[in-house]
Amino acid sequence: MRTLLVLLAATFLLAPTSAQERSAPKKNLAFPEALEVAKKSAEQEKLGAAIAALQAAIQDLQKKQRAAVLAAMPKPEGWTIQDPPADDQADAVAAGMFGAGYSTTRRYQKGQQQLNVEVTANSPLLQMLGMMFNNPALIEADGGEIVKYGAHKAILKKQGDDGQELMLLMHDTHLIKVSGNGVTADELLRVFDQAFVDRLEKPLGK
Repeated sequence: MRTLLVLLAATFLLAPTSAQERSAPKKNLAFPEALEVAKKSAEQEKLGAAIAALQAAIQDLQKKQRAAVLAAMPKPEGWTIQDPPADDQADAVAAGMFGAGYSTTRRYQKGQQQLNVEVTANSPLLQMLGMMFNNPALIEADGGEIVKYGAHKAILKKQGDDGQELMLLMHDTHLIKVSGNGVTADELLRVFDQAFVDRLEKPLGK
């Protein structure tokens, strides 16, 4: 018995040890590659892998869409612009909350004046807002007014003593909300004008 234990110990000590390894970082699939992976996985009936690849394809498109939305934002003279860093994990959580959509923000500053913009895109939950935008009596009763941007409508109303809020609904699935402090309604509308909405048609249009 003692001899057997000695032999086992010697075998363990002399056995080659594996080299230290670190797992490679997960590769984010680009849209064309993700579609190819999804197609091949579906053909092999690996449905979980196919769904994961399609989700990766959507996330890649959303990154491109967000970049295009930010590029379409106004760049008014005299205002400083601040964008939060991109957070892929937070985007994935937001996508679940907004029904496959996402949210992105931008902040403008000029002295004591501030403009904060939040864009919620690709959310079917926003369809419920369409009823409110089509009810002028309800909007006026809440102290707001309708602002038309071509085929789209926005609600403008005063916030506090020197604030303004603009909510623009596009195609019932995208909401652009602008909150301003220390600005008048005319100042806000000069920055977020028809040209701004027209630029958004490419990344947010149907």
